Amino acid sequence: MAGYKTLLLAAAVTTCPLAPPAGAALGDAPDTTVELPKPSPELEPQDVVRIVIHALANNDFPFADAGIATTFGFASPANRRNTGPLDRFTRMVRSFPYGVMVDHVTSEFSEVVYVGDNAYQIVVLTDADGSEYGFAFRLSRQRDGVYAGMWMTDAVWPVSE
Repeated sequence: MAGYKTLLLAAAVTTCPLAPPAGAALGDAPDTTVELPKPSPELEPQDVVRIVIHALANNDFPFADAGIATTFGFASPANRRNTGPLDRFTRMVRSFPYGVMVDHVTSEFSEVVYVGDNAYQIVVLTDADGSEYGFAFRLSRQRDGVYAGMWMTDAVWPVSE
């Protein structure tokens, strides 16, 4: 973990354990009455990253791959053009190196580093076997269109010590 802390200017790290909710079932039909979290001008970059990470930890709640759908919902329009549509994005998230993000057990978040209208945050995830995986998030405040003024994810990449 010490190597991850030095990334992003030796940012302070807080711990946020996440566990799947009780009663989360695999293979249930999507509940169309449930509204997934979505971008909002009131959300700061750290809020967006926490929402995405929490959703991925509880990926199949309230329906199968709801966490991945939430993550795609917070992807910037440019990111969606590169990674979408949702079925392609889902395959990507379930593949190496991102697959460890789905149903992880705990997460630790660095402080956010701002560079203009961009924000960076490191997240370290721990899986059920106790292995740690680091990911860097780059978000940007959208300048125009339906998401103007909202922080959205432009890129996520694995980081190592």
